[in-house]
Amino acid sequence: MNQLRYKINQAGPADIIFTPEQIMGNKRDIIYCTDKLPGFSQDKYYDLYDMLKNVVGSDDPKFSSQTEEGEILNLLPVRKLSVPVDINAVKADGTVHEADQIVNELHLDIPKRNYILKSDLTILSLIASNHWKRPICFTSRQDLNNLGLDKYVRSTGLCYRLVPVENQSFDDGLAFKNMMEKFVYGNADKNGIYYDEENRRRLNIIRLAHAQLAVSLIQTGKKELARQILEKFDQNVKESNFPYGMVSNRGNQHDIISTQFLEACYLAGDLGLAKKVSLSLKKDLIQQIRYYKSLGEDNISDDQLANNAYLLLQGKSNGLEEKQIPFAGDILSSYQILQQMEKWEIQFGKDHPGIEFNKHL
Repeated sequence: MNQLRYKINQAGPADIIFTPEQIMGNKRDIIYCTDKLPGFSQDKYYDLYDMLKNVVGSDDPKFSSQTEEGEILNLLPVRKLSVPVDINAVKADGTVHEADQIVNELHLDIPKRNYILKSDLTILSLIASNHWKRPICFTSRQDLNNLGLDKYVRSTGLCYRLVPVENQSFDDGLAFKNMMEKFVYGNADKNGIYYDEENRRRLNIIRLAHAQLAVSLIQTGKKELARQILEKFDQNVKESNFPYGMVSNRGNQHDIISTQFLEACYLAGDLGLAKKVSLSLKKDLIQQIRYYKSLGEDNISDDQLANNAYLLLQGKSNGLEEKQIPFAGDILSSYQILQQMEKWEIQFGKDHPGIEFNKHL
């Protein structure tokens, strides 16, 4: 937090509301949420800046609690917080577009958890004190729902910008421009490039961003632009280096992301690319199922294997063999993806030739 107080290169200092003394050591490492303090309504939205500066930042005993060990705990007495919007400022700097429905203030609903960490406090203080003067961006929206921010960010490619517009996941125009004109893929289009696990994870993030933007474009009737986005990834990331179907140790994350990419291909009407992705996925998923079956009884059906995995994950009695148990999640996800792919083939009227598809999958 203290580093933000200083100018770095061309970036000016940021106001983080709290003084160095107020956050020294373990002070305000955790802010505890409570509805027990008098004078605060749980149905009203309170100004975020005011609450941080004058309540969370206060040393008044009425806004804190003391443990048996004498530790002072700072309190946040409400879960509904608001951030006013400077409409002229967000229009002038391109934060919003002409067609956007701009809200007068952000309404942040803190979920029913009992604390806010200092890292979260830093984010909230930056937002409260910024007054829409500088763009605030996130690299992931995964944890933003814990702060009630997830509905106010939209992707511009690989980052999520805070905007006073609700539930608009993509800035389609800017994201399309960034992906088509600014994205670079290193040597991913060259033969014989090896990617370790971490680099595969990064490439999967990029693959997912292409798929998600394509779906957003399709929803607004821009199928041709969606096809361009999908083909851009395929042309710049060689499948021999980074196949669409590939076993992974993150809950089949690699194949799940490729499944989302496949769905985008179908929805965009790019059946040629859909066939390419589908064949790669099927090859890996069928091989996975065969391997998991080989760890137990040979005569069990794929349906039975998947059902046993489901029962195990539900904490119920099941028939999985000891060696199959660690793969229960992968067994079920592989089976479910194959089922979904079969439905898409029927739905979109294309029976892709190539690898034989188990009829019961």
